[in-house]
Amino acid sequence: MRVIIVGAGGVGAMAAWRLAKAGVEVIALEQFRLDHDRGSSYGDSRIVRRVYPDMLYTEWMADAYVLWDELQSLAPQGELMTRAGGVFFGAAQHPHLQAAQAALEASGVEHTVLDANTAMQRFPAFRLNADEIALYEPSMGYARASKCVSAAAQLARTLGANFILANPVVGLAATKGGVRVTVASGEAFEGDRLLLTAGAWTGPLLQPLGVSVPLIVTRQPYIHLEPAPESAENFQRGRFPVWIDAPANTYGFPLLGEAPGVKIGLHDHGAAVTPETVDREVREADIEAVQAYAARRFQGLTAHVVYKKVCLYTNTPDEDFLLDAIPGLPGAFVISACSGHGFKFTPLLGQVAADLVTETPVRYDLSRFRLSRF
Repeated sequence: MRVIIVGAGGVGAMAAWRLAKAGVEVIALEQFRLDHDRGSSYGDSRIVRRVYPDMLYTEWMADAYVLWDELQSLAPQGELMTRAGGVFFGAAQHPHLQAAQAALEASGVEHTVLDANTAMQRFPAFRLNADEIALYEPSMGYARASKCVSAAAQLARTLGANFILANPVVGLAATKGGVRVTVASGEAFEGDRLLLTAGAWTGPLLQPLGVSVPLIVTRQPYIHLEPAPESAENFQRGRFPVWIDAPANTYGFPLLGEAPGVKIGLHDHGAAVTPETVDREVREADIEAVQAYAARRFQGLTAHVVYKKVCLYTNTPDEDFLLDAIPGLPGAFVISACSGHGFKFTPLLGQVAADLVTETPVRYDLSRFRLSRF
């Protein structure tokens, strides 16, 4: 069997690894270089967690962690995923806090509920309100996004996968026995199965097939701020956890060393854009929003910006993933880790994708992620 993968970001690279491991012939097509910064799988950090307001994602992450550990064990030369500990915090009565705590308890995930004073004693850089709590999950941590994509692709290559780079896909079509993918150079590749893992380019690639999906691509800046010298210790791993502020819909990381400073991201969806027209320059308003948040939430974090970047979210209306067959294209599937919370699931989604194209029974009920829900 030959499987063609369109898009070699997080999901595509992981799917190539899982398929190649299973002995399947893989051709992975990527319009840019591997580990490019035009989409959603680039950078030094993504949150990995089981503390979720949604029970399904809490449960799925148990299997994702197994695959993260396998990936790390096969790439011992560098840190890929680390369980550094993390907190999910907000008012005790906030519905997301209550749902997340219920999901952790029902799934038997180790966690501790910290009141505001206890949380600030343990993590002195934080400022919490008296009515707030923090759900501390020891297994919460971070993945080194760029390194993870590169490691999965390298493993896939070692197992025989062929990555063809810097050649955008311009057409998808059915053949008598499978699928044909045409690239900008004019070359066409034929295979038995196809995986569309193209992130922000998914909608435009599906449209010529008459498949309309309400995907909205948004511009998402993130900022790294410098700690004051006398407070830098409080932002190191162990003293400062990976964190998510539920009411503010904001997240961040300790000092990780790959990029300078303390990363803070606003998870609220930004302006709707296209990958080709997005303003990739971080604006003053983007910086000011993060600075204002940091001044309210942290002690010892200066307003000095030491790193800044714009990435993309590809959002579904319900913020769930896409995992389904592509109508009118037999043997083809679309897999999208949508809405800015999917990178932590990429090894698991890569395995699900591999199971779908090889007709291996999938362990999960995928009905929630079908295209027909739109």
